[in-house]
Amino acid sequence: MNSRAFIRMVGLLFAVLVLTVYALIVLVDPYSNVAFSLPIDRAPISTNQRFAFPSIARNQAYDSVVIGSSTMRLLDPDRLDPMLDARFANLAMNSATAYEQMRVHALFSLHHPQTKYVIIGIDDSWCKREDEIEKYTFREFPEWMFDENPWNDLLYLFNDKALENTVRLLELVGGRREPKYEKTGYRDFTVDFGKYDRAAVEKRLYPKGKSSAKGPGQLAPSNIRPDWRFAAHPLLESMLALNATTPNNTVLVFAPIHAAYLARAEPSYRTCKDRIVKIGQAHGVRIIDFMRESEITKLDDNYWDPLHYRSEVARIIEEDIANELNDSKVPSNRYVTYESK
Repeated sequence: MNSRAFIRMVGLLFAVLVLTVYALIVLVDPYSNVAFSLPIDRAPISTNQRFAFPSIARNQAYDSVVIGSSTMRLLDPDRLDPMLDARFANLAMNSATAYEQMRVHALFSLHHPQTKYVIIGIDDSWCKREDEIEKYTFREFPEWMFDENPWNDLLYLFNDKALENTVRLLELVGGRREPKYEKTGYRDFTVDFGKYDRAAVEKRLYPKGKSSAKGPGQLAPSNIRPDWRFAAHPLLESMLALNATTPNNTVLVFAPIHAAYLARAEPSYRTCKDRIVKIGQAHGVRIIDFMRESEITKLDDNYWDPLHYRSEVARIIEEDIANELNDSKVPSNRYVTYESK
């Protein structure tokens, strides 16, 4: 065999290998976004929720959704569903920016025009003082998975990450791997934190020592600094406009951030809360405020760090949200609500 024939053969074998790998990725379809993939039972397998959640957002098995960052991730659809007679997906994402939350909410709303309930978590991601929003984090955000052109997805599937997730999905189908998230998008991520270490938690809650800490009080909305700009707020207005047909079943939930953390940035939270409450009231949505000093936020044992409460707290929040949406009006000092004007 001469050198030219050998090069052609190697080139042909390489092309066959490339096509075979690409065909495997497309047919296995690790992100559940290829219309003609194999009919296998899939579950979210990517470690990056931004890749795992678009298919859940399109799934007609759900009629309600939780949107937010990690402060909303512990709300369990399996518990919310029977309390609200709904079928929830939890699409809250780690460190999600306001822009990313808007994108996943828009995708869910597009495919669920008769959405029953929308729960939107409000935390630091909505209260950053900035003139321009930061759209992304260090985590890759696949804009191509959030549009309505299924064919351009094929252009982005031939890469090492897609191949890695293809292998993971095959391992899942073969019983050799557990799914990263439940099919609803939910996962109790606090199981990754290990054994609860009270001393380590206290250091995270009180970086300057507990003796100097104070509480924020009720942290009522107040436009303390009218000159401050929160660039993300127009995105929230656009999100609420998408749910204009059922505003009474849309709820903004101010997350129960630890009291000492709230106190350290009290003016920012008061001003941000004032702006968001006015946006919510203008759109006629429900507003539940856990972002205040309460039996939840004062108790150190309720937290892993200033932003992340423990799963036992999530169970309480689920019940409080369900009571409000069901108009049960169960007395509670854990939160306050704001009426539409």
